[in-house]
Amino acid sequence: MFTSISQPPTPQHPSRAFIRMLVPILLLCGSFTPQASAKCFQNLSQSPASTMASSSVVPSRNANVPLSAGPNAASIVGLWKVTVYSGGQIVDVGFDAWHSDGTEILNDYTDPVEGNVCLGVWKQIGPRTYKLKHPSWFFDATGTLLGTVVIHETVSLSADGNSYTGSYTYDIYDVSGAFVEELAGRLSASRITPD
Repeated sequence: MFTSISQPPTPQHPSRAFIRMLVPILLLCGSFTPQASAKCFQNLSQSPASTMASSSVVPSRNANVPLSAGPNAASIVGLWKVTVYSGGQIVDVGFDAWHSDGTEILNDYTDPVEGNVCLGVWKQIGPRTYKLKHPSWFFDATGTLLGTVVIHETVSLSADGNSYTGSYTYDIYDVSGAFVEELAGRLSASRITPD
């Protein structure tokens, strides 16, 4: 479940990647098994990062998006291809839908058996700036619940409304709800349009 740093990067959801990095440390404490996996955070070993990052399904970042009038009229609402980085390497790729009612759904490159769809909530906190909270369960290879991971993102939408960049943190909790670790990284996204 954990990959060597010397191997070429394989896309995987950040919480899984971070859990992979934490497992040796946590094993010393007897907290987790070495094959921890998150319900929405599966290993992406089936597809190289370059293939996922260059998918032709997603339009270029210059795709036209209808915006209302005004200097800050761009909206996060819509469908996005999001790429998540840790230490400069791609660790996950997914499709992320931000809805006008303040909810969000992420479908990342995860084995559907493990659960590749996760839910979140968001709010606007400034001009073209948004905050997301996205909780998820995580399990070991036998299906035993190990705890939860809560993803927090702060992203800034480009002036044209066709891309965003930002940061994330992962707060990891064990099954008793005790805080285990916080990990962080960067992400970027491009808007997907019907044209």
